Amino acid sequence: MFGRLILIGKLITVILRKALFQLQWKLRRILHKHTYKPGESKNIVVIGASFAGYHAAHCLANSLPTGYRVVVIEKNSHFQLTWVLPRFSVVQGHENKAFIPYSPYINAPDGACLWVHDSVTAIQPKEGASRVQVSSGDWIDYEYLVIATGCTAELPSRVNWDSKEEGIIALRGQQRRFDRAEDIVVIGGGAAGVELATDLKSHYPEKNVTLIHSHPKLLGAGFGPKIHDAVAKEMERLGVDLVLGERPAIPDEFAGEIVLKDRTVHYDCLVKCIGQKPNTDLFRFLDSNSFTPSGHLRVQDTLQVQDAQHTNVYAAGDVIDEVIKNGRSAMEQGQAVAQNILRSIQGRAQVKYRQQWWEGLTKVTIGLVSEAFPIQSIANIGQGQSVVYMNDGQAEVTMTLRQKTELDSAAVWKHLGATPYDI
Repeated sequence: MFGRLILIGKLITVILRKALFQLQWKLRRILHKHTYKPGESKNIVVIGASFAGYHAAHCLANSLPTGYRVVVIEKNSHFQLTWVLPRFSVVQGHENKAFIPYSPYINAPDGACLWVHDSVTAIQPKEGASRVQVSSGDWIDYEYLVIATGCTAELPSRVNWDSKEEGIIALRGQQRRFDRAEDIVVIGGGAAGVELATDLKSHYPEKNVTLIHSHPKLLGAGFGPKIHDAVAKEMERLGVDLVLGERPAIPDEFAGEIVLKDRTVHYDCLVKCIGQKPNTDLFRFLDSNSFTPSGHLRVQDTLQVQDAQHTNVYAAGDVIDEVIKNGRSAMEQGQAVAQNILRSIQGRAQVKYRQQWWEGLTKVTIGLVSEAFPIQSIANIGQGQSVVYMNDGQAEVTMTLRQKTELDSAAVWKHLGATPYDI
């Protein structure tokens, strides 16, 4: 209990410190708007505008000196809120809330940011003449390059479509698929697999839902036993068939059965919540030691890539190795990248990024309220619950919270400068 109180006290301190930083940042932005002058500028190119890249661009565009600007290259029409995708793959009527309009968040002085809605097709890193090419054929010079391209995966982890309209169609396709199924097998017990399985079983209590995970504990090595125990207990209450410590050969979607050590599980719907692939193919101009066997980028503690020949190339977010993979951590990395690029421009020493315990604070959804599985009363139907997990290396805390069906999507819209759900 004492450790729990200390940990909560630490979190409150972090929140207060962040609030003070935001106030200081707001004042600096006001000053920057009155001092930045548009004109011919050197480019800081940011490839990818999810949590890491979008926040890096926001920080850079509101702090760069005159003579520099940010160029954001993003292929998606809207910011895709990935952590609501498992829920919106199951529950109908909320699909548009996963797609947040771009642009309000940058809010930079005129000339400080150029937005390019396109895909990068080539990179030519030459000293004094580095540039990237987009699919339109245009070339864009850069002084600094920020890699924030994230990972590729299928629903329910990623949409894998560039436009909001296509993304909504994909989510509705998943909803129809689950609605028609009777026996659903989910492969992978990370956050997406856990959230999908619990939402499916609570939304469709009459269906058989099996979750197969290759490790003995859910959610991965970065989490302690308390969150596993809380999630596994809720799965048992819901009636999810939880299979741990098995790595079966994964059949195709239409095989109809998956063979375990002691039994065979039949299915008419198979969902793979595994195998996220980092988007690093474009960056093979970097030294081979800059990549892990999985394809993630290795970075220095300044978030510059490992390749000493390319000190003007930085990376942040899911594309890099050995970091916490969530939006909070990605934004911290984006901010650190922006800070170091600014310091490089000013001729100052780079600062080291150190992951903080609170970056790993995690909220995992564990189902919806239904008549079959109420939390407290039928009046709560349409809501859900989540387990919040904190661990500072000395103590770990789990708390169960009630949440709206659409989760915290409205808060993210507001944080990114958009009006929920103004479409």
